[in-house]
Amino acid sequence: MKQLKTSYMNKKQKDHQSIIPGHSIAARVVNYDLGFAIRIWKKKLKDSDILLKLKENKEFIKPSVIKRAANSKARYIQQIRSKQDI
Repeated sequence: MKQLKTSYMNKKQKDHQSIIPGHSIAARVVNYDLGFAIRIWKKKLKDSDILLKLKENKEFIKPSVIKRAANSKARYIQQIRSKQDI
């Protein structure tokens, strides 16, 4: 059985050592601290919006519906901006 290292490092050092070059969404386990690696990995997943894209691809939405929603949102934003100018 391996003995755990008892060297302590601050969060910045640990964060820097957990980076894997060439992989934007990956985390290396540093000093057998799996919890820290999982937290870093989850944060990277959330920041990259991969999960959001996967959720959007669960159901097909027609392109015309997407365009209609974008147009209505643009009209709404335009109305708000025109009212603020007055």
